[in-house]
Amino acid sequence: MNKFLLTTVCNDDYALGAQVMIYSISKNLKNFKECDIKVYYNDKISPLSKDNKLKIKSIGPNIILEHVDESKYFNAKVPYHQGREAGSKSAYLTLESFNELDYDKVIMFDVDMLCIKDFSELFTSNYEFGIFNRNTGFVVLGKTVRTQEIYNNLISKINSHNGDFMDQGIIGNTLSYLFESLPSIYNEYKPLWHFNEDTRILHWAHFDYLKPWNLKKYEKYGLFEDIERRKEFPPKPSTIPFLKDKPAYDLWLKYELEMNNK
Repeated sequence: MNKFLLTTVCNDDYALGAQVMIYSISKNLKNFKECDIKVYYNDKISPLSKDNKLKIKSIGPNIILEHVDESKYFNAKVPYHQGREAGSKSAYLTLESFNELDYDKVIMFDVDMLCIKDFSELFTSNYEFGIFNRNTGFVVLGKTVRTQEIYNNLISKINSHNGDFMDQGIIGNTLSYLFESLPSIYNEYKPLWHFNEDTRILHWAHFDYLKPWNLKKYEKYGLFEDIERRKEFPPKPSTIPFLKDKPAYDLWLKYELEMNNK
């Protein structure tokens, strides 16, 4: 077991996103081989096909696919009023990161992200609960917030949680007093196109960003037009990327092509 751990959650709908994100980390994180990368899934609420498992595992020998018992997540609610689909329930598996007690540092990341620069400085940082703008897409967890007591407390909230923002809602409602502000360079999404040479992580955050692996499905709506406001497509509130978004999407597609060629 390595000293550091990166965790994420994945299902078949997001599998390509996970592959590209993990590949981009392997390219840019200088101590990638010193980290374990753990992907949580569940056959019922967050299924991964055999083919997708093999593709994810092929990126590196330090990748662990961990099947999580879904029973404690069975009654978790999905906020359909926020435009979420039933498959979004898989997001709750993120809470398993708080039960990784043996590592020096754990970093949670979403699969709708792209690593474009090294962020290894976070593993030796003083952050115990590093988070940007309360968004749990990329979170640094030190040992003080990974305890059995905190994990059990978070899990105990699932049944009573109304579903708003799902895992992020539970974490925010329970542990916001522990939050330490991370710079936006580790979770660039407000807005996505506002990245620069210091940016480490791009994030297609929230359900309203069209994921880069789904672009071809929505070409008929017109992509990357030179307009000031993104066009919406049904069902709302999803939106079509406009011209300012194109450099971020081009980067993602470049990593996907490079990964496939290898």
